[in-house]
Amino acid sequence: MDFADQKGETLVRAPGSINGESFAIKNLEECSVFILDYSSEVEVSNCTNCQIFIGPVDGPAIFTDCTNCQVAVASHTFKANNCSNCEFGLYTSTSPAIQGSSGIRIACWAGAYPQLAQHFAAANLDPAANQWNKVYDASAEEEEGATPNFQLVTEQTPYWEVPLDNFGPCENPVPAPDGQLYQAATPAGAVAADEFTFETAAPAAPAENGPPAAVAGAISDDFLAAGGEHIPSQDVETIPSGMLDPAAASGEHPRVTAAKQRLQQRLKDQAQQEAESKSGIKAAAGQYLESFYERRNKSKEERIQAQREALEGKGNGEHGPEGSNEWERIISMIDFNLTRPNGSDLSRFKSVLFTAKSKGGLPAAA
Repeated sequence: MDFADQKGETLVRAPGSINGESFAIKNLEECSVFILDYSSEVEVSNCTNCQIFIGPVDGPAIFTDCTNCQVAVASHTFKANNCSNCEFGLYTSTSPAIQGSSGIRIACWAGAYPQLAQHFAAANLDPAANQWNKVYDASAEEEEGATPNFQLVTEQTPYWEVPLDNFGPCENPVPAPDGQLYQAATPAGAVAADEFTFETAAPAAPAENGPPAAVAGAISDDFLAAGGEHIPSQDVETIPSGMLDPAAASGEHPRVTAAKQRLQQRLKDQAQQEAESKSGIKAAAGQYLESFYERRNKSKEERIQAQREALEGKGNGEHGPEGSNEWERIISMIDFNLTRPNGSDLSRFKSVLFTAKSKGGLPAAA
């Protein structure tokens, strides 16, 4: 299964359309992608200026050579290779990793759509075990003193909600960074993917003859219990959630409205295609059953006729019993020249039958 080689399209997989299979997204430009089902693994490559929403993944979610993309993805493992200027809203049950990437911004998962809690369970993901902020920057680790290639968004971001007709209310079982759970009623200012921006916060000004000043809201090192393999929090710039703020405070951005309309139209088109396909399957099944019963009834009649003819002694060219009375007909059907294998003597039986024939009745019992 895949979405590939598209430009300016809205691409949707509704709940129940993937059911744990693997999926690939590649060679897309200016597309809105919605994977609203659980899968076994997802590979995203060579995507530019795209909004990508990916439901729970039981295995890895790997992004390669992606530029200027806004992403929400929930997976067991996450890795970004050679990506630039991308924003990721993450759920991952292991430490996310980036390599050869720059301008990466990472926030906590804030996606919501109908049946999401069920899909988390199907993908074997524990919503309470999100490791989104324990980022491993392989490129920075390789160079001593190198600046991290990512920024953490530590504040709660507005929810990226994807409502679907006939699938129920939106859900999100993943706690926000402050531990709060998603409420079914959409908070004011909730936005869709098109409202993401690529503006980055300016780095804190360095103190005179010293390291950069601490950024407000920086997280502590408590979450880095293991230490060692992760970038310490004081070396990672954290920023407010402005990258997910609505484009306009007074109403929904026109691009958001257009994206939602395209999504709903795509789902309606899919529903219509499925209904037409089901109708065709039902018609074909009806014709098959009608033909089947016709053949069966014809075969049944032929068998009955053959049995009737056999009983009447007319089947297969055989002659029936001959004689004017019952005994003559019985005798005509017996081969008295037959030699039995055990050598039994049939002469007495033959004599009785001929006597009965000559007298026209049964002999008296002894």
